[in-house]
Amino acid sequence: MELNLAIDHRLGRDFPPERREALWKIQQRVEKKRLWLALKYPFRRFLAKSLARDAQGLAGFLVDEYAKVLTQSELKSFFDLQEGQRPALPIDLNQLKRPRSGH
Repeated sequence: MELNLAIDHRLGRDFPPERREALWKIQQRVEKKRLWLALKYPFRRFLAKSLARDAQGLAGFLVDEYAKVLTQSELKSFFDLQEGQRPALPIDLNQLKRPRSGH
């Protein structure tokens, strides 16, 4: 549902159903990788650099997989990228190493 809304908003409501299905399948593969990444999160104080590297790798993997379905123009629109820009997640290593407050 969220993916369809994102597609409607970023690529248009007339985006072809078969390509939506292809993006959905990619999203399912990415979600499995994201879950593995989430399992590392409780150990973030010890694995901060690895967690950050894996998160950035996941962002790159998502774009590379979407690039198999989307044109360059569509890819830029979907991820709101500037020319030559790769998607990245804003990760603060110092924040990852800090214990959660209130716990």
